[in-house]
Amino acid sequence: MMGRSETTQIRREKPPVVFNLDDYRRGLRDRPNDAEITISRQHKVDLWTIQGGQSVPLHMHTNSECILIVLSGQGVYRLDGQSYDIKKDSMAVAPPGKPHGITNNNADPLVVLTVEGPGSFDAKVLEPESDEKFY
Repeated sequence: MMGRSETTQIRREKPPVVFNLDDYRRGLRDRPNDAEITISRQHKVDLWTIQGGQSVPLHMHTNSECILIVLSGQGVYRLDGQSYDIKKDSMAVAPPGKPHGITNNNADPLVVLTVEGPGSFDAKVLEPESDEKFY
């Protein structure tokens, strides 16, 4: 897992009005990279960089929706047993308790913004590929 000194600092104070997402975009070579942009009592915003061949495993959020917006790249989004092609400017919503995951089956990085909320921010991994906590 990356140390805090290697990632953009998480904003715990009052967040800015406008975010520059390039400040958060970092790609790791061995696993998807999750950069938390901001978190409040109601919402959590993350920027994911998923390299070619990498996946965010099938998981679910018990009490919150997960809105996914593709900023660049393309891949496959899985939701509740169905697969959907996603690409730049695609958006998907996973309702609470619905299994979902993302696979980048292309060479270029897949960059995805997720907004989770309202409520508690949990992720129950349903297809563990390793013991590593990805979220």
